[in-house]
Amino acid sequence: SAYAALLERQGGSRAVMIDPNIRPLFITDAEGYRRRMAAMIRQADIVKVSDEDLNWLNPAPLTQAEKISAMLDTGPSVVIVTQGAEGAIATLADGTSIAVPAVKTNVVDTIGAGDTFNAGFLAKLSELGLLTPEALGTLDPDALRDAMTYGARVAAITVSRVGANPPWANEL
Repeated sequence: SAYAALLERQGGSRAVMIDPNIRPLFITDAEGYRRRMAAMIRQADIVKVSDEDLNWLNPAPLTQAEKISAMLDTGPSVVIVTQGAEGAIATLADGTSIAVPAVKTNVVDTIGAGDTFNAGFLAKLSELGLLTPEALGTLDPDALRDAMTYGARVAAITVSRVGANPPWANEL
């Protein structure tokens, strides 16, 4: 509820990325959680979910593409679905999809992989001057691919180490 209130107060004036990072075993009211998350997703510019999170949020018997489209229809400019070793796919509001492969690495510890992907993705968008609601609404597919590729590179370094230990800029 604190995040929902912050989003309500500040969301319209800045770029918002939401990563629900669902932990079903800790959720006592699944439908209430889904409603609250849906309200927040409607206000987000970017939503990043794992393939498992997408299926939990939308348990309907739909394809992944249909679930992404349904989420985009509620308001976000970009929906990213991470798929572990299979890489990630991002879809823009106009239906354009970009897939990037996972960066091959020796996986030691997956703690922090998603958060580091997010940080790398946002850092690259910021570097490109595209981390505004307006820019995200008209995001170029090449810029989206650049940001996703960077996020994947950063996450690959993190999972190659013990603990949530993201790389320094000079390691990239």
